[in-house]
Amino acid sequence: MTGRSAVAGSVLCMPGAVRWHALFVLPQKEDQAEAWLRRRGVYGFHPVTTRRTTRAGKAREYHRRYLPGYVFARFPGEAKPHEVLSCPFIQGALTRADGAWGVILPNDLRSLHAMRRVDEDADRARRAEERMRRRRQSIQRGDAALFKSGAFVGHHCEVVQVLADNGAKVSFKLFGREVLTTTSVDDLVAIQRNT
Repeated sequence: MTGRSAVAGSVLCMPGAVRWHALFVLPQKEDQAEAWLRRRGVYGFHPVTTRRTTRAGKAREYHRRYLPGYVFARFPGEAKPHEVLSCPFIQGALTRADGAWGVILPNDLRSLHAMRRVDEDADRARRAEERMRRRRQSIQRGDAALFKSGAFVGHHCEVVQVLADNGAKVSFKLFGREVLTTTSVDDLVAIQRNT
């Protein structure tokens, strides 16, 4: 047996019921601790949310940790603390008053996942509001605009009113007559700003 397969075959728990534990890990080492556990047959996760930013024209993705320094691990039996602590990234676990490793109920972990979902929903709503604000600012009352999509694509118009629901009332000539209609701001592009 090679040294690598001996490490991969090391046992981190004794037979028993599935148990979840909260492990303390070194700062910024949650991913490495999860990988170490995974190689030994133990599922682990740390709750994060992904953020995307653009700086100097470059898109960048980063993860924000909800509980830095924690990895939640599902052991297929009773964990052997001395084996788990042989990981260079794991420092300990959440314990009970008697010093034994505390067991976390799956329902408690579900709330962590729900917290992540709430944050993602709030972030999505914030981005949508920002897009709406930019659209409203991009088309203003009195602007000369051009239909870039829809039934009147290519026609010039004047923005008469910007509506709260991402819409706009526009006026344009069709077959020599002045027509007033409502359209989406997304269908317009401003070509001359009314100052």
